[in-house]
Amino acid sequence: MKNVSNGDLPSISVIVPSYNNRRFIAQAIESLLQQTYPRHLIEIIAVDDGSTDDTPDVLKEFGDEIVCVYQDHRGIAATRNAGFALAGGAIISFLDSDDVWYKDRLEKVSQKFLEIPHAAMVYHPVELIDSSGATISRTFHQQYGYRQQGLSGRLTSEIASGAIFSGGSAFSCKREVLGNVFPIPEDIQRGADYYMNVIASCHGSIEYIPEVLGKYRLHDHNLTMSQGPVDIDLLIGMNKDFAHTRQRVMEKLSEIAACSPNLAMIKRMRAKEMIFCDVLTGRRFQGIKRIPELFQDNPNLNELLRGIIVSAMALFFPVFLFPQIIEGHKFLKRIKMVPF
Repeated sequence: MKNVSNGDLPSISVIVPSYNNRRFIAQAIESLLQQTYPRHLIEIIAVDDGSTDDTPDVLKEFGDEIVCVYQDHRGIAATRNAGFALAGGAIISFLDSDDVWYKDRLEKVSQKFLEIPHAAMVYHPVELIDSSGATISRTFHQQYGYRQQGLSGRLTSEIASGAIFSGGSAFSCKREVLGNVFPIPEDIQRGADYYMNVIASCHGSIEYIPEVLGKYRLHDHNLTMSQGPVDIDLLIGMNKDFAHTRQRVMEKLSEIAACSPNLAMIKRMRAKEMIFCDVLTGRRFQGIKRIPELFQDNPNLNELLRGIIVSAMALFFPVFLFPQIIEGHKFLKRIKMVPF
């Protein structure tokens, strides 16, 4: 699709990455086909990452309504890269294949970009639903304690620190801005949307739409945001993967002078994740040696408190208590009893 327009309306490419998600992908695509935005200005690109279920068969049922890409299993970053390489819209959105959008989502996003031409990105709150589609929480950020939702402006530090939920289905970005981001390093296994949104935020302002325009689905296969007990193996994998993603973010930010002040904060976050990995894999002494990294380069009060807690866990707490401590922290964050 070319960068065509309908009067002043921009074309929009929606990329739907998928892997073994036959249960939900049809609902995701149907929510795109039901958009109130002019259909000829919407390009839908579904990228299947080597699914071993019948996801490809589900995609084929949509015929020429969508563009389908089938590739060997290469991971989420490679899947996003493949979609972006084909996208021709002036605005790019990613819809996770287990999520859905309200029918006026693209219309509202386009309107915000037209109202604020200098905006690089637009985002909005999302509803949290379960596997059946029932509402868990009206807004995702309330359920998980994200405190700074609703902000507009230059928000790199807020996204990088996790103060703002950076889930891919909540954000849209100008294609010209994402040209500074892609390709995403394909060794990123978790947090590809985090990488994309942090780097993109360095290239312009982010504008907020104060309306719930999508639904984030919580189910047994997206364990990163699970509300249930977290086991040791999952904790190790998550911390290892996110530490690697933050390393890739730091490498990219080091090339962008305006965003370099965020490097120290991200480095401290990575140190926390590496400490957890070390302790959980039986290398407690190595983790303890990393503790000074939590306090380098003038951390703010919240970071100091986090550093003290992580230090205490590394020094004194047995490994089997880590999941319970983390679950307790998640609960306190949801009820706003802790600021980080």
